[in-house]
Amino acid sequence: MFKKIITLIICTVFVFQCGGLLLANEKAEEGNKPEKIVEGEKEVAKEEEKKKEEEKIAESKKEAVKEEEKGKVEKKAGDVVAIVNGEKVFRKDFDRRLEALKSMNQEISRSVEMLVVDQLTKKLLLKQFVDNQNIEVSDKEIKGELEKIEFLLKSNPSTSEKSLKEILESRGSSIETLKGEIKETLALSKYLDKDISDDAMEDFFNKNKILFNGEKVRVSHVLVDTRKLETEDELTKAKQEIENIKKEIDSGVDIAELAKKHSDCPSADKGGDIGFFERRGSVVEPFAKAAFALKVGEVSDPIKTQFGYHIIKVTDRENGKEVEYNDVKDMVEYVYMEIKTADLVKSLAGKAAIEVLL
Repeated sequence: MFKKIITLIICTVFVFQCGGLLLANEKAEEGNKPEKIVEGEKEVAKEEEKKKEEEKIAESKKEAVKEEEKGKVEKKAGDVVAIVNGEKVFRKDFDRRLEALKSMNQEISRSVEMLVVDQLTKKLLLKQFVDNQNIEVSDKEIKGELEKIEFLLKSNPSTSEKSLKEILESRGSSIETLKGEIKETLALSKYLDKDISDDAMEDFFNKNKILFNGEKVRVSHVLVDTRKLETEDELTKAKQEIENIKKEIDSGVDIAELAKKHSDCPSADKGGDIGFFERRGSVVEPFAKAAFALKVGEVSDPIKTQFGYHIIKVTDRENGKEVEYNDVKDMVEYVYMEIKTADLVKSLAGKAAIEVLL
């Protein structure tokens, strides 16, 4: 199973500079003063000396405040974005993933940042789990997977002219980092393989043929985008808006009309129509699950995805073809492993101590 690995190109360095104040302590030269000073002059001299001492103390306090504020800034914008069971998730990895998303023209909102942190914490959870299983992965196995990846890259016209090393380095990664990813993936696969039988996968296939037979639905939807919303009040208003739209649909208003008026999706111009898609791999899972649960003409209740709140209407359906288990066995194994991995992560997260510092 080939694991697609996203590597990145950013190395961010934060430099904090604190400028000090140069204090000049002007001392009167005794030789320039008369031998005797009147009492008034002595008092003035004492007051000036006292003032200078107070200024020194005040400046010292300012420096202390600066250092304290510096510490707060460093903690906020430091090199750790989360801690998972005492182990750190570093900002450099977080920044790299964000940069990869930016290169794909993904707008970076607070919700996107939190999704990236969630991905990184889950990745670390799996690594911790696999490391504790003491599963042996040989250098030969890692080399074999590397060769497969190199073959795939050479077979792709867009990457055929570059070596794997060049491609990784251009994304801020390295062969050694990739080897680590491969080792973790192989170890996880070995762990899951212990509890996966051919009978179990065939049973899964028979209960979920819709994932493999090419069945499609055509959908129109209304989206209230929440990706830029940060406060509970904003999110509550967004939820209320989608509920109000659902009430209008229930009263007989056409979803296409409401999509043109209210939807934040680019499909709004087409009445919310996003065309046909299959059950797996085309749209985010909550959206796909809701859509395929509907009959033609039915409208969903509001659902929540990483993009916001949706109302979905299935406008057409294309039945899938007849398919046998042996014809799609490799794909069944891939999907089954994905689900088992997700179940494992969910179980680990429920027992883990996770602190997000973003």
